[in-house]
Amino acid sequence: MNITLLPDIINFGLVVLIWLVQLIIYPAFASIGENEFADWHRKYVKTISFIASPLMLAQMALVLRLVFTQPGLPNFLMLSAIIIIWISSFSLSVPYHKKLLQSGKDQTVISRLVRTNWIRTILWTAVFLTGIVS
Repeated sequence: MNITLLPDIINFGLVVLIWLVQLIIYPAFASIGENEFADWHRKYVKTISFIASPLMLAQMALVLRLVFTQPGLPNFLMLSAIIIIWISSFSLSVPYHKKLLQSGKDQTVISRLVRTNWIRTILWTAVFLTGIVS
C-alpha cells in the first residue's frame, strides 16, 4: 500500500465513525431504557474505545509525519484540528461518558454529550476534507 494514502484512509474512517456517533449513536442513548442503559453504555464505551483509539493514534502519528516531512499550511491546520479534537475528547466527551458510567442514564449529560460532540464532528470533517484537497 502507498503510505501517502494512509492518512486519507484513516481520516475517512474517523469521519464516518464520528458522523455515525453524532447522528445515530449518541441520540439513541435517550431511547435506551433506564434498566438497560448502564450495561449497554459500558459495552459501548469498551467497544468504541477499541475502534476509535487506534484510529486516533494512527491519525496523530501520520499527520505528525506529514508536518515534519511536508511542512505547509494544510498539514499544520490538520494537526491543529486534531489537537483540538483530542482536547475536546479528553476534557468533554470522556468525562461525560464517565459520568454516565457512574450515575447511569442522565438526559442532561446525554444532551451535553451530543451538543459538545459537534466540535469533534466538524473538526474531523475538516481534517478529512483538508487531507483530500491538499
